[in-house]
Amino acid sequence: MIDTGDILLPFKRYARDPVRLSVESGFIRRIEGGFEAEYLRSYMESFHDPDAYAMAHVGWGLHDRAHWTTLGLYDREATIGMDARSFAGNFLWSSGPNNEAGGSRDTPCHMDIPLRGCSVSLDGEPVTVRGRLVAGTERKS
Repeated sequence: MIDTGDILLPFKRYARDPVRLSVESGFIRRIEGGFEAEYLRSYMESFHDPDAYAMAHVGWGLHDRAHWTTLGLYDREATIGMDARSFAGNFLWSSGPNNEAGGSRDTPCHMDIPLRGCSVSLDGEPVTVRGRLVAGTERKS
């Protein structure tokens, strides 16, 4: 679920309304919601590439000096959105190519979507709880 205020990259903007994604067997199968869902669906369809819908990678933000709000401070052409990708506690999931992470899938449609307020566990150990880093997982600048 992409919620209002989550970030849609490469569009470099905050989601204005919720989008429900259905993922099955590692591929996005449905994109449902209002305008934001229609926009995302139309963008991904324009590539005419089934691999655009594949899950590429996931991660979570650790940087205590990166901020969710930073994207709103810059002109979209003046940033690549690194704060959006790395602010502490976000859960980032991506679709499309995975060749830079050792995979073989290569498609020009790549979406990075940092989500707020998520709980994430790694090997059964929580690393974020409701969008907050668990003690001991922070990255110190």
